[in-house]
Amino acid sequence: MTRISDLKKMTAKKLREMAGEFPEIQGAHAMDKDHLVEVIAEALKKRNELEEEKLDSEEIKELEEQKKKYKEEMKKLIKEKKEILSKEEHDLDKLKEVRNKVKRLRRKLTRIRKREAYLAKVTSKK
Repeated sequence: MTRISDLKKMTAKKLREMAGEFPEIQGAHAMDKDHLVEVIAEALKKRNELEEEKLDSEEIKELEEQKKKYKEEMKKLIKEKKEILSKEEHDLDKLKEVRNKVKRLRRKLTRIRKREAYLAKVTSKK
C-alpha cells in the first residue's frame, strides 16, 4: 500500500518508472511531478492500493499514547537503575544495559516531541 505523501517524496524519474506499470497512464514522460503524483494516486485508488492518510489529530493522539507508554517504561528502568546502584557490588553489565535502554527511550521521546511540534505547526497553518 502506498500513500500520497510517499509518492510526493519520490523523484520524478521514479514516478515515471512507476507510471509505466499502469497501462491506463499515457504520456507519463511529458508530465511534471505534481501531475504524475495525481495520476498515479488515481490509478492506485482504482486498484485499492492507496492507503488513506491519517488525520493529524489522530496521529497526535497516537503520539501522546506512545509518549505516555515510554515515560512509564523509563520510570521503571530508572527505578531498576537505582536498585542496582544501591547494592554494594554493582552488576555493571546489567547497569550498562539499563542505561542504554533509558538512552534509547529518551531518543524516542525526543523524536515524538519533534513530530508533535511539526504537526502542531502544520495544523495551525490550515
